Amino acid sequence: MTRLRQAVAHTETDYGAALLDERSGRYWSLNPTGALVLRVLLGGGSPADAAAAVTDTCDVDATTADRDVRALLTELRAAGLLATGAADR
Repeated sequence: MTRLRQAVAHTETDYGAALLDERSGRYWSLNPTGALVLRVLLGGGSPADAAAAVTDTCDVDATTADRDVRALLTELRAAGLLATGAADR
């Protein structure tokens, strides 16, 4: 299951979503598609579920959606925004 670190605030906006790392003060913005992916993942969905949601709502093929979902997850992990264990709860 995908979770944000405890110190990461998340809010949906009119333009997608915003994430704030309260430890560093850095923030990230996601476009509407990125916000959709994050919503599915935080709701307990798998990367495959998120890719399916993208193909259902956007004009994109399954291979591209899967690649883009995995790329977003990689970026969120690299930025330290995703929880990695019990200490992040």
